[in-house]
Amino acid sequence: MRATRTSSAEFDNGWRIVLGAALAAGTGVALVFLNFSMFVLPLSQELGVSRGDLGSIQALIVTAALGAPLAGRAADRFGVRAVFISCTSVVACVHLLVAAFATSLFHMALSVAAVGFFGVGSTAVVLTRPINAHFRERRGLALGLMAVGVAFVGMAAPPLLQWLLQTNGWRACFIGLAALSVTIGIPAALLLLPKDRPTIGRDAAQKFAVPSDRSFLTERDFWLLTLSMITMSLATAGTVSQLVPMIADEGVGPKTAGLGLSLFAAGQFVGRLGGGWLLDRFDPRRVAVFLTLMPAIGFVVLLATQNMVVAALFAVAVIGVQQGAELDIFAYFVASRFDVSRYGSIYGAAVGFGWIGNVGGMVGMGQIYDYFGSYNLAQAAGVAALILSASLISMVKLPSSRLRA
Repeated sequence: MRATRTSSAEFDNGWRIVLGAALAAGTGVALVFLNFSMFVLPLSQELGVSRGDLGSIQALIVTAALGAPLAGRAADRFGVRAVFISCTSVVACVHLLVAAFATSLFHMALSVAAVGFFGVGSTAVVLTRPINAHFRERRGLALGLMAVGVAFVGMAAPPLLQWLLQTNGWRACFIGLAALSVTIGIPAALLLLPKDRPTIGRDAAQKFAVPSDRSFLTERDFWLLTLSMITMSLATAGTVSQLVPMIADEGVGPKTAGLGLSLFAAGQFVGRLGGGWLLDRFDPRRVAVFLTLMPAIGFVVLLATQNMVVAALFAVAVIGVQQGAELDIFAYFVASRFDVSRYGSIYGAAVGFGWIGNVGGMVGMGQIYDYFGSYNLAQAAGVAALILSASLISMVKLPSSRLRA
């Protein structure tokens, strides 16, 4: 009964934080990352470049590796709200500049690099901080609810963007991305997220002091989590970046490919909410292993079938489940294993290193297609990478209070 009352009290006091972070995350840079594959074919036609070229350009979002530690540290020092609003405003301006002036691959490269560096301030690196500080007993569920914001917008955005793409072209899509961030994300942060540094919950007494040491860089569990994130991203980041072309290669038309993105987002919804619920109730390491291995099922389905629309859409949904749970898993593990007062710095550093996998996946997926004319080899490599990622995270040592049957 005591645990139940504590859990209820957490949500009584923290629902505004969860709602604000959910809306902010759903309309942040994740919109670009999850839907960029929709622009691959029209951009390749207008700019006269290959899918591999665009995959390489997408890889310039690796600037997030530089931005993540800075954004995390800034959130520890200045508060989540200030960092999110500043970074989101910059990204919205970049989108508008792309819509108005981009005419070459070089222009797209500059925009992707800028979005990567500043956009990380609108991601889980920053937005999970106040949730992990406030919640203890229902931390996993709270993280899942926050991440549901990305899934909801992800399910609604593809049809809207597809309509803009077909009626007004890809430039209108970038204007739409900027509008969503400014009209939904920023107001949510202003009205719902705490001012300055949050001082609620059990960590209030700490006043969120920010130790300057970086001793976590010498700890085994930090590197296990980071390497797990890298190998997981190797398997999944390239899939997300080439999702629409990959579905199209299975004999799916443009409208059905847009449905595929919505099913991918629906899978994310299940992964985020379900993953958080599972992390609260069972051994987090077992839950993490199970969810990490789920995309392998999707890859195997894609490898085993050809021109089967239902199979392709099922595979995309399954891959989406893991993509949704990824945020829950790593945010939960960092907050449970390390000092919450340094959460932004530690999680930001892990995400920064993790972008090695994102870049490898995005470049590799496109280049493999250009060379072999198929995604099969990349999908097979993804299965192996996911197995390694699951093995690494299973070795992380969590406090006994976080382990369940």
